[in-house]
Amino acid sequence: MAFIDKFLKRSVLEQESDSPLNILACFSKKETGIALCKIANYLLQSKIKDEQIATLHLMEEEEYNKIENIEEYKATLYDGIIDLCRKSTKMVRTFIKPSNDFVEEILSTSDELDCNLVLIGIGRTVFTPQLWGSYQRFKAYQDSQQEIDDTTLTTISHKGVSTLLERNERTTGIFIEHNLGAINDVFIPILDKTDIHIFDYIKRLAENTVAKITLWDAIGVIDTDPELKKAFSTMRKNASGKVSMWDNSKKIDYEFIKQLDLVVIGFEGWSKLISSAITWSHSLPSTLIIRKKLDD
Repeated sequence: MAFIDKFLKRSVLEQESDSPLNILACFSKKETGIALCKIANYLLQSKIKDEQIATLHLMEEEEYNKIENIEEYKATLYDGIIDLCRKSTKMVRTFIKPSNDFVEEILSTSDELDCNLVLIGIGRTVFTPQLWGSYQRFKAYQDSQQEIDDTTLTTISHKGVSTLLERNERTTGIFIEHNLGAINDVFIPILDKTDIHIFDYIKRLAENTVAKITLWDAIGVIDTDPELKKAFSTMRKNASGKVSMWDNSKKIDYEFIKQLDLVVIGFEGWSKLISSAITWSHSLPSTLIIRKKLDD
């Protein structure tokens, strides 16, 4: 398993220092921005130098032009958000940019700031599992006669989710906001072997929150690799009991899912989850879907 060997060589699960994160958090609604920055704050490490976060509030140009006092708007918008970000880092940059091409604005801003993690906050009604599942099936069989609702294509295309994932070479997190409040219970399904890259973020969450983190190794990737198993055990020990493994002899049901605050999952694993027959896959709470940068 070369991909696991590569991960372990640079993994933060070893006792080495993490590489600094330079996060760009993008959103169009204040509520989503607050939730996204709360997560970004937990991903940053106060022990690591030079970590920083930039927040990008995107607006349609027509909406932006209606604002009479942009500085007053900015102060109101970022009230609370800045405090969240400054808990973990000294460097916080705030941007409000009008644009009719959100994807291009995100890409150019992340290039300009040299970010290595781009977080995109969107509403639950924009990026539902059903909608993305339909779009993926269409992409896979677009040469066939399979049909798809025009509304599905319009929604995905307008928000630029698929375009952004295809064009952004950096690690990208798509955050589906669903009334995220306190983060006390986090669920991390491992449904594809490439999902092990999110272990980097499990460690950060475990160190920076009081949340209980439950990992579901649905494919047994940890148990089948001794080195990975050892690294995970070390992380659990350092997390002071906050990280646990789901017992695969037990069934995951809706009652368990509805108690969760946040799901963190790899992109390939999420694609498998929403296309599966698992009944609770469409009842997820706020969800962060992380797609590793393309050259890894």
